[in-house]
Amino acid sequence: MHLKHFNLSDRYVLLTDRYFSRDQMSSLYPQKSLTPISQSEIEVPFISPIGYYGVVGSCNGLICFAEANAKDRTQRIVLWNLFTRKHKAILTSLPDYPYVDMYAARMVFGFGYSDKIDDYKVVRITYFPDKYGRCLGKIDPKVDVYSLRTNLWQIVKFKFRCELSHFSRVSFNGNLHWLSMGVDEDRHWYFRSIITFKVAGEVFNEMALPKNCFIGLTCNRAYLAEINNSLVLLINRRDLIGRSHEKCYIWLHTLDLDEGVSRFHGFTRRGELLMQTYQHELILWDPSVGLTRLLRKLGRFDLVTMVESLVFP
Repeated sequence: MHLKHFNLSDRYVLLTDRYFSRDQMSSLYPQKSLTPISQSEIEVPFISPIGYYGVVGSCNGLICFAEANAKDRTQRIVLWNLFTRKHKAILTSLPDYPYVDMYAARMVFGFGYSDKIDDYKVVRITYFPDKYGRCLGKIDPKVDVYSLRTNLWQIVKFKFRCELSHFSRVSFNGNLHWLSMGVDEDRHWYFRSIITFKVAGEVFNEMALPKNCFIGLTCNRAYLAEINNSLVLLINRRDLIGRSHEKCYIWLHTLDLDEGVSRFHGFTRRGELLMQTYQHELILWDPSVGLTRLLRKLGRFDLVTMVESLVFP
């Protein structure tokens, strides 16, 4: 099993249809030339005839997918290196809790790597709804962690009374990061903190957030990203003055977009920001010149940035 051997200079963007059980082809773009003419079609070697896989993340060229609608209480997680054409399917039983409807349970995933132990790990956090349908009720979430090196799952303690966002997760420097949400006294959701998970030590910790940044934001309009080994907080704030007007606050930059941004997808190697519009268009913002350009129009998709590597599970 080769867990290393990757080239950080060759970086790519992979687009997959969220329902690629219908279409086994994905689109690959080199980051140095993000244009339609540079697109390559890549065949996906695994499909789910009953539904779809969601992208969890990518580390050193290894991409993690999780089956989003598992049946028969068995879930399939796939680790795939598209450059070596090799993949590993991990079958695992779904978490269970007495008298709880598991179809109403909510799962949040993470995928990370630690060079200290040379190991890749998949984190699955399951929130069980109580009888009122609340995932932050009296039932504590369950955390399962899979190690690629040992090929084993184990349970890890999670002590925080918060729910993690599956829209916003980042892995770098041996740590996983999620934005977390809490519920206030009026039962309104709010951004609470950043939860981190150390891949080597399998320990969760919490980082505080500046609360004045989140006034008036709903729980799906902020994202985490990474650039140059630094953690970046992206805030998408919508102003309603006469008409719908979109503003994206990125560090000290203010970006006005007529398209309306529905989701951030992170930065390229050159510092350009990949974003998705409400019209399911992929656009690129260059902070050095303040311009955006349309990369392509497409349907619902998952996007992951990655490096070329020989790592295989």
